[in-house]
Amino acid sequence: MTDLHRDPVVNVINNGIRRGIQVALDNDCFGSAVILIYAGIDAMAFLNMPGNQEDVESCDFIEWVDKYIKFPCKEQLTGNDLYGARCGMLHSYSAFSRMSRNGECRNIGYMDHSVPEIRFNPEISKSLVLVSIEGLAKAFFEGLDKFLIDVFSKKEKADIVEERFKKLVHTLPINLDVK
Repeated sequence: MTDLHRDPVVNVINNGIRRGIQVALDNDCFGSAVILIYAGIDAMAFLNMPGNQEDVESCDFIEWVDKYIKFPCKEQLTGNDLYGARCGMLHSYSAFSRMSRNGECRNIGYMDHSVPEIRFNPEISKSLVLVSIEGLAKAFFEGLDKFLIDVFSKKEKADIVEERFKKLVHTLPINLDVK
């Protein structure tokens, strides 16, 4: 019988990235959920970067978002919007980043839940967009699923990603009763 807990998709993606985000959401730790979503996107951008590249760059994050993060509403967030928001949350736990101050992206404000998932009214503010944190998590999870299907449908890309999975954090059981 195969130990699925050692499979990188189960171990890293499902038991690590997804579970951490879901636990944060289930416990109303919304800021933590947002940070974990952005860290998850960073990890997917790392997996997706070209085979000859070692470090993820902002363009990798932005490209991954533009391809895989889609909301079920008319308004969408761009890779620049989410990268700027990522920088704000990770570097200062705020909605403001160098990109937003320079007008390269909109400031993202967060709501726990909303339908539509994104609210933007340029008559009120051209630089502020609100996103449902639950909607952002759902869009990330769906994007992650689509990404994994895309990756593992191409052998050359799958080989690169399999090798990179080895560098991500895995949780493995330890037997402390070893004699």
